[in-house]
Amino acid sequence: MSLGFLHKTFELGAIPVQCEDIEVNKIPCCWLLNKAGDEKRVKLNDSSMMIWQLCEGKYSVGELIDALQAQYPDAKGMDKDIQRALDELLSEALITMRS
Repeated sequence: MSLGFLHKTFELGAIPVQCEDIEVNKIPCCWLLNKAGDEKRVKLNDSSMMIWQLCEGKYSVGELIDALQAQYPDAKGMDKDIQRALDELLSEALITMRS
């Protein structure tokens, strides 16, 4: 059973932007991100971290998908994975979306 319906799908023209004051720490297994002064930490794997790093406010969701699909042409269903990662980053207040 697919759980894709649980995640929001963003318009391809929407622009993801990193939230300010995010502290980033690399540990052996993953990345830990949190807002400065907040004790809640969000754990990201390398793929999610790559997506978060691309959320500079320069690229639309469609451009992120195209760039990552070009870099990893053998990965199937990547657009859904990217949309899911963006939804999780948004829900954890690590990014915002601009129209």
